[in-house]
Amino acid sequence: MKKQKEENSNEGMSLKEILMDIQNNQKKLIEEKKVKKFRLPWKSKVGKAKIKQGYITVAYINGNKEVEFIKVPVSEGATMIKDAPYLATSEYMLTHKGKPMIIINSESVKPYSPAEHIEEAEANHQLQLGYRILLNKMKSEVIKPKKPTHWGIVIGGLAVIGIIFYVMSNGGLPSLGL
Repeated sequence: MKKQKEENSNEGMSLKEILMDIQNNQKKLIEEKKVKKFRLPWKSKVGKAKIKQGYITVAYINGNKEVEFIKVPVSEGATMIKDAPYLATSEYMLTHKGKPMIIINSESVKPYSPAEHIEEAEANHQLQLGYRILLNKMKSEVIKPKKPTHWGIVIGGLAVIGIIFYVMSNGGLPSLGL
């Protein structure tokens, strides 16, 4: 019964009056603190220590349009999320309450950048910069061959074994009973 009365009361109102009514209701909700401010999940927040170590907060948009907030380290202008490299240079950095943050779509190599315009990037030939950074990151992630053996240690070990063999073949050490 009440719903019908409310619906009927909106029928006679103009669009402008309905919008004003909605704005007034929003203001009342905010004043009554029924609407909460958005807060990042605890696991994705970065503190001063993590910022010094090179971590940032990432709003990662999955393929199913679900957003995950995670903290990841940045090295050489790129970051690895779910085994895929993404750019993380200063031109893509945003801030959330004074902390660094990047918005990354899983379907794109480049993060969201509010200041970037494609025409300007093409004119300045800056489109290749991201690929160079990613290439450097991938080169640094390549499995490196085994480190070479230190021949000084090998020769020293052989010399010790030779001395022990010489001493044992010449009667050993009589004072030790060998």
